[in-house]
Amino acid sequence: MSHIFTRTGDDGSTYCNLLKTRVPKDHPIIELIGTLDEANSLIGLARSFLPSYMKDIESDLRDLQYLTFRIGFHVSGVKAINEDDVLKLENMADKYYGLAPLKNFVLPAGTQSAATLHVARTVVRRAERALIKAGRNLILMISFISQLIGLVAYYLHLPFI
Repeated sequence: MSHIFTRTGDDGSTYCNLLKTRVPKDHPIIELIGTLDEANSLIGLARSFLPSYMKDIESDLRDLQYLTFRIGFHVSGVKAINEDDVLKLENMADKYYGLAPLKNFVLPAGTQSAATLHVARTVVRRAERALIKAGRNLILMISFISQLIGLVAYYLHLPFI
């Protein structure tokens, strides 16, 4: 890529690989991909706040970032996820639920990592709504991601409850 700017989107459109045409930047598929990108950035921000001794959580969050990134590719028409990804999410959710069983709703707060993950969880929930508007079929996977992020946030928040 020779330039970071191409000027091709200056008219408010962008190329959608799935539809093989240019679409408005507020098209439901583009909105979904942007929301996944926003969630991915927030997961990365939460990772940056983790203390160095929480390497297992850092690794799980990094895996979530890669998966979120690949879901963006998938909804844009590039097969990038599979059943193994769903199984991995289920196993991670079971792990965190086993560490800190959720007994009631939690007021989002806690450490910087936990609070940032709470924001990431709400952004993933927004991605779920965008997914419905875009008519894509990954609702289960995105729902798992938001639940898992909530469980990790709760686990990190536990010392403050």
